[in-house]
Amino acid sequence: FQNVEKMKSERWDKFRDRYGDSGRDLVLYLGQRICGLTLEELAAAAGMTDYRPVAVAIRRFKKRLAGSKPERDQLKQLGKLYNVQM
Repeated sequence: FQNVEKMKSERWDKFRDRYGDSGRDLVLYLGQRICGLTLEELAAAAGMTDYRPVAVAIRRFKKRLAGSKPERDQLKQLGKLYNVQM
């Protein structure tokens, strides 16, 4: 959460539920990709009551990555912070 908060210059609770904001989807994607968390674990960590919206958010973010260079650049920047190749 913290690195995405820094990148967005905004706290998690401010962008987590904002319609159309990809910040939450990015955090969930990173949690699965880098940390290997399950959908249930991600839902609990994000304060969500169900894992299904997590799966939808991750799928949505993967699609967005395919068509958005700025999203891919953000992901590469975060990968450097986590010392992983994205």
